[in-house]
Amino acid sequence: MNFIYGIMCHQLTNPLVYLVNELIKSPNSKILIHVDRKSDLDHIKKSLPSSSQIEFLKERVDVHWGGYTQIEATLKLLNYASQFEYKYFSLLSGDDIPLMSIESIEKYLLSSDQEYIGYELQADPRSRIKYLYPDFFFIKEKSILEKIKCKLIILLHRLGFYTQNIEGLPKLYKGSLWFILSYQAVQYILDFIKNNKDYDLAFRKSLCADEVYFHTIIQNSYLQERIYHPEDEEQVSEGGLRYIDWMSGPDYPKILDESDFDKMKQSGMLFARKVKANIDIDLLKQYFQYS
Repeated sequence: MNFIYGIMCHQLTNPLVYLVNELIKSPNSKILIHVDRKSDLDHIKKSLPSSSQIEFLKERVDVHWGGYTQIEATLKLLNYASQFEYKYFSLLSGDDIPLMSIESIEKYLLSSDQEYIGYELQADPRSRIKYLYPDFFFIKEKSILEKIKCKLIILLHRLGFYTQNIEGLPKLYKGSLWFILSYQAVQYILDFIKNNKDYDLAFRKSLCADEVYFHTIIQNSYLQERIYHPEDEEQVSEGGLRYIDWMSGPDYPKILDESDFDKMKQSGMLFARKVKANIDIDLLKQYFQYS
């Protein structure tokens, strides 16, 4: 049985190199990589191993944090994966590393019939969809004029303007984007979007709705009964079998380094993020040795 690993990245990092080299150790792995359209695709290709298990998406999205483009890039990976037969699709970033051997990860998933997508059960994400955000809102380095325009948009929101009616949407759920979903779940998502075009349109001007889009579809489907819930429901990322430190700071999530290795390894999770971009690959190999 095959396993798909869909990776979204915008730069070459040591965790990305380590991740891909570990994933191709299993003949059952298929790695699909979406490189941000702003990035140098050829440079990243040349720096990763040459393998028939790896495919780079030709249709690339100019991804901006918080905008619909994050959803769009994820959908491109899911759609591309639909041409293959597989047991599970794991959504990863270029800042992730596996916390056990790829054979152990696939053995765990092979025996599973659950969906791994973390939820904040008490969250109310309606404001992320109700309020409309123009494209300039997601520009990283904003001009003075763009900053003023953003403040104006927020003021309009407070006054009840620049909004949309979301009453026709299913009940909205929020969680962690980094999921592991079965072939059946992925196909359900793609079919739902195809048959409910207004759903996708409602997210086009949303804010950070990549944490709502997929979760809402799954939670309102027959697949809801298959969702894995960790013992500690507040550990949302664990619902996707990820070690992510949202508590320690100074960055949120924390940028993981060698000081976090023990906690990462003892977590029982399959993957960890976000790992320091220039972390020593040999250090990763030495610590995360798998028998």
